[in-house]
Order: sequence, then C-alpha cells, then structure tokens
Amino acid sequence: MVKQGVVSAISRSELFSSLPAQEMEALAAQCGVRRLDKGSVVFQRGDEGDHLFVVGQGSVALTASTPEGGEVVFAVLYPPTSFGEMAVIDGGPRAATAVARQKTILVTVPGQAFRPLLARQPTMALSLMRAFSTIIRRLDDHAVDLVLMDLHGRVVKYLLLAARDTRPTPSGASFVPVDLRMTQTELGRLVGGSRQSVNRIIVELESAGAIMRVGTRIAAVRPDLLAAATNS
Repeated sequence: MVKQGVVSAISRSELFSSLPAQEMEALAAQCGVRRLDKGSVVFQRGDEGDHLFVVGQGSVALTASTPEGGEVVFAVLYPPTSFGEMAVIDGGPRAATAVARQKTILVTVPGQAFRPLLARQPTMALSLMRAFSTIIRRLDDHAVDLVLMDLHGRVVKYLLLAARDTRPTPSGASFVPVDLRMTQTELGRLVGGSRQSVNRIIVELESAGAIMRVGTRIAAVRPDLLAAATNS
C-alpha cells in the first residue's frame, strides 16, 4: 500500500476523516502498513501498545479468552474502522486480543504522531469520544442482554441491528439485505452461544420466513418478522 493508499484508508475512517488535507498528508507519511494472513495476531490482551490501527482491507476480530478456555468475540471490524486507540492514549495494556479473520491490510498509526494530532484537532477528539461512547454502550448492552435475554433473543437482536442502517430492497420488498460476513461460530461467540445452538435458531428463523440465506450466509432479513419473533 503506497502513501496514497494510506491516505485513502485513514481519510475514510471516522476518527481521521475531519483532518485538513495537510495534516492528513503529514500523518500518512508517518504511518506504516502491516499485511496479515488469516489467524495472524495483531496484538494480545495485556500487551503494551503504542500504535493504533485502521483496517484497510480484510477484517479483524477483537476477542478475549474465558477461564474455561473458551473465547468471546467483542466485535468484528471492517474497513475503514480504527482500533487500538485506548492503550495509545492512557499507556495501559491492550484490553482485547486482535486477530485477522482473513488476509488483512492494516495501516499502523504511531502514538507519537497520534497524540499531538489529537491535541491540535478538537474535531478528532470529539470523534474519538463518540467512538468510545459507542463501545461502552455496546458492552453495556451486551452485558444486560446476557442477563435478561435468552440466546434466541440475542441472535434476533443482532440481526435487527445488522439491518438497522440498510435500506429495503427495491419494489417494496419486505426483506432488507444484510452484510453478515462471519461464520456461525463467530456469531455464537458474539452473542454468547455455541455454533450448534445458533445454527438451530437460524434454521428456525429461516423456516419462519424471517431471514433469507444464500448457501450458509444470511443475505437478508425481515425486520417485522424478527421483531415478532423477539416479542413472542
């Protein structure tokens, strides 16, 4: 990824999109690029870190291991999402393990370039605060859902959220396309269930006409029927 590719990647991220062109060019000159194969670890939970990252291509899962040896997936990140900011700001350890889910290209942003930029650009600081607020809300919702909602409800809620920001298909169709680029195992780790249990729920939802699959991939959902499934 040449410098122009780095500029393109960071300029599309919410964190850096408000930077003036001159600041963007100066930042890109200090950034690096990491190319990762599927399964490669970006960093481990507990590591020290002085770089943050922007996903240029591919995807990254943020995970943590349970005491029983299982794995919890906090989020799956796609271009042009940034991550790893917290350790760069407070100097603390990484809060999660980051793993490439496929061949992935990351832009690496050094902390020594990021921190002065954050001090100079109030709009970027606000973007960072919004991103942190989103993460906190997501984790809070997830914790509440694990206590108050069964697995079926958590799967349905995740699918409804996936469809929330998409538009209905043309000609008044009831199905809404979703871009759910993950395996059932990963979906299970996101909602706190096994692959087998999640698969049973997906089959039930498909039989009820609430989702549409292409092969094993969920391609579209009917929010009205999903909402009815949540309330039933």
